[in-house]
Amino acid sequence: MEHRLMNDQEIAEIYRESHRLEAEGRKEEAMAKRREAPLPAFLAKVMKEKLGGQYVIQSGWNLAEAETKFGANWLNR
Repeated sequence: MEHRLMNDQEIAEIYRESHRLEAEGRKEEAMAKRREAPLPAFLAKVMKEKLGGQYVIQSGWNLAEAETKFGANWLNR
């Protein structure tokens, strides 16, 4: 997945689609859709501290905000 920053409208569309999928009972697809939206940098940092960098990488979240704030190799430090 490409990690990229998004504007509020793009993020809102992701969440609308996610809610639609969840309403249809497609919970795994809904969660995968949510992971396309950039995870706030502070949450990514907490995940790294609590669960480890490898977990964050494997989680599938869009880490564009964290990469912008902490640098490209922040998970390996």
